[in-house]
Amino acid sequence: MAWSQTQIQKCHGKLSPLEKTKSAIIGEGGMWALFERYKLFREESSKAIQLDSKIQQLFWLLGYLCETVEGVPFNELANYLTENLKEKSKPQFKKELIILGKTEAEIDIWFTFSDISLKNKARKLNTETIYNSIQKAAPLIQQYKRLTEEIEQSPNTKQIESVDKLYREIEQLESSDSYLAQALLETSQVPHWDIDESTGGS
Repeated sequence: MAWSQTQIQKCHGKLSPLEKTKSAIIGEGGMWALFERYKLFREESSKAIQLDSKIQQLFWLLGYLCETVEGVPFNELANYLTENLKEKSKPQFKKELIILGKTEAEIDIWFTFSDISLKNKARKLNTETIYNSIQKAAPLIQQYKRLTEEIEQSPNTKQIESVDKLYREIEQLESSDSYLAQALLETSQVPHWDIDESTGGS
């Protein structure tokens, strides 16, 4: 499949202004650095870390949508599985994997992932819908920026509640926006694996 770099680049172009805003804040240590700076926030630093992580996840998901607008390229595990399953039946390949030290439960997860990978390789996304997801994220990123500025200018404990609220709003967006929810599902379906172990290396 030929990936349309034009579509991917255009999508990243839509995301780029927000990425710059986020990177400028994260580059300075993010919300966590601000919480650590002021004594009245320090005991709540874990909430700041959670928000920073949630912001990073949101951008990662949006970037993933841009990168996979015309399908999800195979990762190494998907390549390994599909190439072997072209030549062998599942029961035959399963026996080989058991010899390599894999459990039946692990192998079942891998085979499910192989089927999902084949399906997702050909799935398409609507670029306008991705852009809509980016637009929904924009106010939350701006809110993140404003909140860091407010804390720098006039720190007060009410801002801890604002950090909590923003975290919940991003979480809500990720679950309610159909494409972000799809990105979460697709990326969560990639199982842990050890390349050397799976191929019998050392």
